[in-house]
Amino acid sequence: MRALHWFRSDLRLRDNTALRAAAARAESLACVFVFDPRLLAGAGERRVRFMVDCVRRLSAELAERGSRLLVRTGDPPAELARLAAETHAELVTWNRDYGPYARARDAAVERALGAAGARVETFKDRVVFEAEEVRTRAGRPYSVYAPYRRAWWEHFRAAPPHPSAAPKLPAPSDVAAGHAPERVASSDAARIPTGGSAAAERRLDAFLEKAIADYAWQRELPAVEGTSRLSPHLRFGTISVRTCLTRALEAARGDARLAAGVAKWTDELVWREFYHAILAENPRVLRGAFRPELAAIAWEDDERGLRAWCEGRTGYPFVDAGMRELAATGWMHNRARMVTASFLCKDLGIDWRQGERWFMAQLVDGDPPNNNGGWQWAASTGTDAQPWFRIFNPVTQGERFDPDGDYVRRWVPELRGLAGERAHRPWESPLEAPGYPARIVDHASARLRALARFRSARGSAIAR
Repeated sequence: MRALHWFRSDLRLRDNTALRAAAARAESLACVFVFDPRLLAGAGERRVRFMVDCVRRLSAELAERGSRLLVRTGDPPAELARLAAETHAELVTWNRDYGPYARARDAAVERALGAAGARVETFKDRVVFEAEEVRTRAGRPYSVYAPYRRAWWEHFRAAPPHPSAAPKLPAPSDVAAGHAPERVASSDAARIPTGGSAAAERRLDAFLEKAIADYAWQRELPAVEGTSRLSPHLRFGTISVRTCLTRALEAARGDARLAAGVAKWTDELVWREFYHAILAENPRVLRGAFRPELAAIAWEDDERGLRAWCEGRTGYPFVDAGMRELAATGWMHNRARMVTASFLCKDLGIDWRQGERWFMAQLVDGDPPNNNGGWQWAASTGTDAQPWFRIFNPVTQGERFDPDGDYVRRWVPELRGLAGERAHRPWESPLEAPGYPARIVDHASARLRALARFRSARGSAIAR
């Protein structure tokens, strides 16, 4: 049988469910990656560069195993139907995605392939459990994390996953390989992580050898290399979530000192699954509030504030450090993500969807379910949201999680003359912080306005 595997967000050979199924049954196997112009148009430059690096490294891995990666650019239904005809593929496999665009695209691809005479099989791979597998006893989807987490771990303990090795690949089809579109093929080197499965596995090894022991508390400190930094790799599937979970739990069994760190990190992986399930069950969250009663919030139209926030020039050092880290690297520490998001929504009163779009344009690890879930949490409009009446103080957050000011001074050079925690209050030493902007909003006053904004929205919902 001739088969075709469509790589998407699974840019690896090891523990790839659909690839393994195709390789086990095919006498001839073509592997393809399609650059989708619609997705490229909405992706930030750094994320595209990382993806291209991952695709190139995957291509090299396939070549080492006597296979090759076919690269196409265009509308996936048309490109895959054409390639299925060229390779005489009887079976086409891929691993499922769960966003509304992916589902509509995949349905169109399946129709096109059916018309071309090819059969489609899709597989669970991006998550351990799909949305419909983790339900309440009444059969309904979860909308709160804590009970979802308990149910998720019950399922996991009952049927723990077993990551698979890279499969033996059948002979490749004799079709022209193709190449990446010009926009991404000629991209210059950028300050982004190294792509590919080998880099992902090295990063996981290093994390489990060092940072995992103190992860439970160091994960909150942006000045410390205390996190796994695997989020871009999970985004593009250069490593599987099953591998991450299995390796981490094995490490904890081998060394009890790692238990707390492993428990916290695996909890973050379950949060990832939760947000994927929320998007799968509620595609409307990409357009508006998960909590309908907060859909009527009267957001501010503040172009000046939005621009200052994007540029890291709000006058609040912890916020500005986070935004400048994002601008320079395409990544931001999670604590800084929460504080910068809260500042945009609560201090500036700007619609969270503007921040969500900015992050998606900048982040190498930008992934709709996680980005949306994080933003709705910060804006108090989502599942398990930060309670609307709890508003991060951007100064005390910096003093608590960057007590020596190292993170702020690293990313805000105007403040390098301020020692220790003084870096978080430059207005108290203005002569030692030349060029740093004044605060664009008074936090105490902004907090009161935010509380009034949310009370009004809640009152309107009750009145209806």
